[in-house]
Amino acid sequence: MANSPHNEELQRLCAVVERAKRDWEQTFDAVPDLITIIGEDHCIKRVNRATGDLLGVHPRDLVGKKCYEVMHSSDTLPPGCPGALAMASGTVQQAEFEEKWLQRTFSVTASPIRDDAGRVTSCVHVARDVTERKQKEDALTASERFLRAITDNIPGMVGYWDRELRCRFANQAYLQWFGRRSEEMLGMSIQELLGEELYKQNEPYLLRALTGEVQHFERTLTRTDGRVGHTWAHYIPDVVDGATRGFFVLVTDVTELKLAEEAKAELEARLQQAQKMESVGRLAGGVAHDFNNQLTVIMAYADMGLEALDASDPLYPMLQQIARAAERSAGLTHQLLAFARQQPVTPRVLDLNETVRDMFKMLRRLIGEHIHLTWRESEEPCRVKIDPTQADQIIANLCINARDAIADYGEIRIETGTETVGAGRGDREILPGEYVYLAVRDNGCGMDQETLRQIFDPFFTTKELGKGTGLGLSTVYGITRQNGGFIEVESSAGRGTRFTIYLPRCREEAKVSHAAATRHDAGGAETILLVEDEPSILGMARDLLEHKGYRVLAARSPVEALSAAERWEGEIHLLLTDVIMKQMNGRDLSRELAARRPGIKCLYMSGYTADVIGHHGVMDDDVRFIGKPFKATELARRVREALDA
Repeated sequence: MANSPHNEELQRLCAVVERAKRDWEQTFDAVPDLITIIGEDHCIKRVNRATGDLLGVHPRDLVGKKCYEVMHSSDTLPPGCPGALAMASGTVQQAEFEEKWLQRTFSVTASPIRDDAGRVTSCVHVARDVTERKQKEDALTASERFLRAITDNIPGMVGYWDRELRCRFANQAYLQWFGRRSEEMLGMSIQELLGEELYKQNEPYLLRALTGEVQHFERTLTRTDGRVGHTWAHYIPDVVDGATRGFFVLVTDVTELKLAEEAKAELEARLQQAQKMESVGRLAGGVAHDFNNQLTVIMAYADMGLEALDASDPLYPMLQQIARAAERSAGLTHQLLAFARQQPVTPRVLDLNETVRDMFKMLRRLIGEHIHLTWRESEEPCRVKIDPTQADQIIANLCINARDAIADYGEIRIETGTETVGAGRGDREILPGEYVYLAVRDNGCGMDQETLRQIFDPFFTTKELGKGTGLGLSTVYGITRQNGGFIEVESSAGRGTRFTIYLPRCREEAKVSHAAATRHDAGGAETILLVEDEPSILGMARDLLEHKGYRVLAARSPVEALSAAERWEGEIHLLLTDVIMKQMNGRDLSRELAARRPGIKCLYMSGYTADVIGHHGVMDDDVRFIGKPFKATELARRVREALDA
């Protein structure tokens, strides 16, 4: 039968269908995902080549088998099977399964297949092998956990900001510093986080970081509780393929380090100050010793000359001027010794109220009529243990300093009182306890911070050349520290100054002196052993004592003194000795003589700052001492007092 047009068309259509079927099968088998067509009975109708290859069988050998036996190596459907759910619900189902027996992880999509009537008859089960992606995701997740654990536990802030300056990462330290939750922080702009003022301070660093330039700088950050912290910040650009995507932030809290550095600097400054004070103190001691020896001779001979001359004698006023000049010079050496905190002193209990009261008239004359002087006296006793001369020096020096700060008319106010000082007050050396305070306030020119830092330095003065020694306030400082006290200063330029001296409060009653009112500068007939290694003082003291009628055994050294005492057959009533000598100090000499001659009395004399008689230069109550320089009348009086004691 000849091919009719109808047959030709039929053949052509069959060829088209065959070609379409072949194309579909080739496409079905070319897909790398595992494709399975599953019937309602969960039996496999068809699988592609990829499925057969994975299972190691020909695809046709899988037809008719239960899908769960083939895919899951199980006798039952697995819970949540997407194929079963797709056919039951008529909707596309997705799930992810880890097939341990295949050591693979699959992402499954099951789509229902309907017949012409719309009834679900089967489903297409597509499983994509995502094992490698899953492994990478797990590794990334583990890496993120690892990095999060590190960043959340390192002692610093770690963050990341993108090109729009929005936060993309912040560790726990970052969140805690700014008091933010993670969900608040992520996406927040840095301007909102820092505030306008701090943002402007950091903006240059931010902009340079976004250009790819690493930034290192120190800055202060305020916490949410208001505390200010010191930080060291690093901005590290995130550069990918030459483009900056953002920058990493590493911030270290160096507040404790900063405080430690400040404390160290303070300690170093105090050490330098202490070393400076010690050096100047040693210098003062050496100068004072030699100077006092010479002043002793000058003052004593001037005193003896005045006693020997009639007031009408032309030489009398000249000797008076010599004596006054020597006394002023002696005052300077006393200031040096007080500043050095090595001045031998005799402390006793006194009431500062009484001291101020006794000095008040003198202070009025001292400061002049153009300045109004007032005093607010404490209602309770202000007892302290201090050498009375030192108390006078403190009050006088503070008032003089206040007077000099007032250019024209003004006011100086003195206050006394008591105060309990707690722990942690200013200087670390301040001991808590009860204190008596003496405050001197003026409404003068005041001081700036630079001047305040130097006011207690020796020889520092703001006065014109020749109008101040620079020892007034350093003397006050030295005396206060020597007596266990401290000083507080309040001042600002143009607003006056207040100095407050704190001294440990004493609960003892102030002792009343029972010394005789008459002057004991008369002579006597007793025997005195005089020991002094300075020839000029030895000669002066011998002349004075012999002039007063005493018998004097003069010795230039302790060894010579012991020999003289050994040779002398009569009684020796008094040892008058220098303290610091080469062969033996005066205290040891006194003990040696007391062992040989019980009952011998002793009077020490010295101009040294390091006369360690008693406790570090403070005289014991039972020790008699006369400090150089001294007048002839004072030496005669102290000798008589020692003999009569």
